[in-house]
Amino acid sequence: MDFSYLFTSFEGRISRQPYWIGVIILIAASLVITFLLALLVGIQGRSFLILSFVIQLVLLYPSAALMVKRFQDRNRAGWFAALLLVPIILQGITNIIGLTGDPLNQGMLDYLFAAWIFVVGIWFFIELGCLRGTVGPNQYGPDPLGEKA
Repeated sequence: MDFSYLFTSFEGRISRQPYWIGVIILIAASLVITFLLALLVGIQGRSFLILSFVIQLVLLYPSAALMVKRFQDRNRAGWFAALLLVPIILQGITNIIGLTGDPLNQGMLDYLFAAWIFVVGIWFFIELGCLRGTVGPNQYGPDPLGEKA
């Protein structure tokens, strides 16, 4: 498996297996880095929020690369990935500036972000993680499973 292609390229298509492998790697990396960050600076305070946001930004590119290739395998435009990634980044920004992110005093914006991310997350889980890609070649390239139309 070409991990460089998996995490850095927006071209072509990937099937469900490499998608899930990539997702598991990114989740594991995020958990390990966040755990180490919590040990170093604690989970309370602004520094943790800022550093957590930096982790999100670092993992944004490989996450987008995975999603875009998977959407393309489903014969959909890669920009659909923005429907999940942009709200996650906006939520991180609003957490840093103090508009959201207080677990003891959540406001309407917290609930709107949570609802959007939850609904779109379920759609992405089904669309990207469960459904088979287009059989045969499509406008984004050949079938990664090698089957002919």
